[in-house]
Amino acid sequence: MAVNKLTPGMIDVDVPGWELEGEVRDCHETFSETPARDAEKAKRWANQLLGRRLVWRKVVERGFEHYEANAIGDPYDL
Repeated sequence: MAVNKLTPGMIDVDVPGWELEGEVRDCHETFSETPARDAEKAKRWANQLLGRRLVWRKVVERGFEHYEANAIGDPYDL
């Protein structure tokens, strides 16, 4: 079961960004205009907030995507 969730979306009126939920909860404006680079930088930001490097997996639910990272000790956590 994922503990941390990183979701792209609107963090304020007309402000695109990322929301981190789980062990730490925070928001940050978009990092890059390039979607792939934006996602990579968002994962780095989340790792920095969490104080360790986690393995983030892309998840698509009902047409919406987000990233999930497991808790320490989870068999899928590298």
